Amino acid sequence: MARRPRPAPPAAELLTAPRTFFERLRAAEPRVWRYLAPVLLSALLAGVLYALLLRPVVAALAGAAHAAPAFTAHVTNAFGSFFLTVLGAGAMAGLGALGAGREGRAAEVYGATFVLLPPVYLLLAVLLLVLPGPEATAAAPGTDLLAAQRVALRAVAQAPLTRLTVLVLLLATLAQCVLAYPGFLVLTGDRRRALLGTLLPLLPALGLTALSLAPLLTAMF
Repeated sequence: MARRPRPAPPAAELLTAPRTFFERLRAAEPRVWRYLAPVLLSALLAGVLYALLLRPVVAALAGAAHAAPAFTAHVTNAFGSFFLTVLGAGAMAGLGALGAGREGRAAEVYGATFVLLPPVYLLLAVLLLVLPGPEATAAAPGTDLLAAQRVALRAVAQAPLTRLTVLVLLLATLAQCVLAYPGFLVLTGDRRRALLGTLLPLLPALGLTALSLAPLLTAMF
């Protein structure tokens, strides 16, 4: 009589006992979409966080000629970050599978690592809401919209909390890859494949994170 697969562990267990989590995952039946919920929740919160970061810019441009309405601007900012986060998860899963092979179950491994992000994003969002934010000068009537946007972005990008948020977001992506390595090692039993599954997605994932923050990163330097 065939032994039934064990139930998969909840993604939250990865934060407290990574090795135990991956050992339990190895005994569970593979499911590519198993940890899709942490990915979508992280993408949603990433969109909210980015919209909060750019809130002073939207406020500074409100009422300027040819500027998008505030609600539309917030939704656009949030959706862009949401989309790039989901795209980053897909890149991690695809490149991780290329490096670690089918046994590495990269979609599940990287999907589970997204459980790290919601607490971080929520904490940053609370700080952005509670602490005094940067002041971006409102665009005067007749001011060139692009010039006013650059000035407002620079004011926001130079704020210490903005710099901290950008740094944390980049480090969070790096932390996901660090968390994935023991998973690939447990699932494949091969250090080379585990390393490839970790390193191949690293630069593309960091690149997509940087792309989602590109207006702020550009304004910082």
